[in-house]
Amino acid sequence: MSETYPQDVEATAAENDRYGFSRFASHPFFEEVNRWLVERVGELGHRFVDLACGPGAVTELIVQKLMEHGRGLVYAVDPSISELDRARRRIASGLVEFIQGSAENLSRLVPQVDVVVFCNAIHLIKDKGQVLSEIRKVLRSGGTFAFNTTFFRGCYPPGTERFYRYWVLRAAHYLRERGISVLRTERTDSLKWVTPEEYGALVSAAGFVEPSWRLHQVTLSPESLEDIGQFSLFVHGALPDVPLEIGADALAQAVRPAMRDAKITGGVPRFWLQFIAQSPV
Repeated sequence: MSETYPQDVEATAAENDRYGFSRFASHPFFEEVNRWLVERVGELGHRFVDLACGPGAVTELIVQKLMEHGRGLVYAVDPSISELDRARRRIASGLVEFIQGSAENLSRLVPQVDVVVFCNAIHLIKDKGQVLSEIRKVLRSGGTFAFNTTFFRGCYPPGTERFYRYWVLRAAHYLRERGISVLRTERTDSLKWVTPEEYGALVSAAGFVEPSWRLHQVTLSPESLEDIGQFSLFVHGALPDVPLEIGADALAQAVRPAMRDAKITGGVPRFWLQFIAQSPV
């Protein structure tokens, strides 16, 4: 049996900090899009699931809503132990129960609840129908399912698509100058984006009713783009087979030149998809 030494744990924690999602999630627009969703479902019950809770940013928003009434419970679910530990350090509240587990096994992890919130992660799910079925199982009759994502077909406001092309091209050029080749491959199955209408069809096929969605536009600052360019999943998607450290460095270096190439100043507009549906009565 292998041993884990304190320095190994510290190294893992440092890598999670360096290549995790938290830096991107710390920008004001990220709270804005999540708060918009939580505000619309936070009054619809007392028992919540925050699915794929990550470092606890959305859990914290739900707890704030529950504290207005002084009661309630949030099951904060995530497959990552390190992210759950981060969320625990962020949120000291008896209104939260942290649970390690995946969306694919949700009905085995939590009892029935009033609301399931699933922010910034549904695009990572390969079998979305199976996960939607799991969410249906844990929602009470008349319960609410709410999710959002910025990785979907239609997320680029007109005229901004070219920035992302230039970004990857600039990063690839940066790597080639250092003797590293970049192979462009098709997006993996788990990262294939779908349209809002296709999400609506998936949600309806899972048995939800009254689906509604809207596009929520924000502006991504250069600093926030540099931060999402450090996120391990983003790096692997944009620059397949490139070592994480050098790929993250290339993407960070390429943001501002790509904005100049695309003639975009100040920041890059981007849509979040905000989606709400009901479990049938």
